[in-house]
Amino acid sequence: MILLFNACAQLKTKEALDLVKKTSKQIPKSFYSNPHLLASLLDALMKCGDVAHAESLFYSSKQKVLSSYGAMMK
Repeated sequence: MILLFNACAQLKTKEALDLVKKTSKQIPKSFYSNPHLLASLLDALMKCGDVAHAESLFYSSKQKVLSSYGAMMK
């Protein structure tokens, strides 16, 4: 999952954003407790232009790590 989100973040296209959104809706909510997965997802959302969704996920996450803050600043 992390590799997929990272690849989509590098592409920065609408198709990549659609794939990120589709994939993030299909993964179990328990996966969001993984800080590395969440940071990768946030990074992909921010780089693909969906700031609102990224902010929503960031503020709803219970466990924030440095990489999550870094992803939100890009």
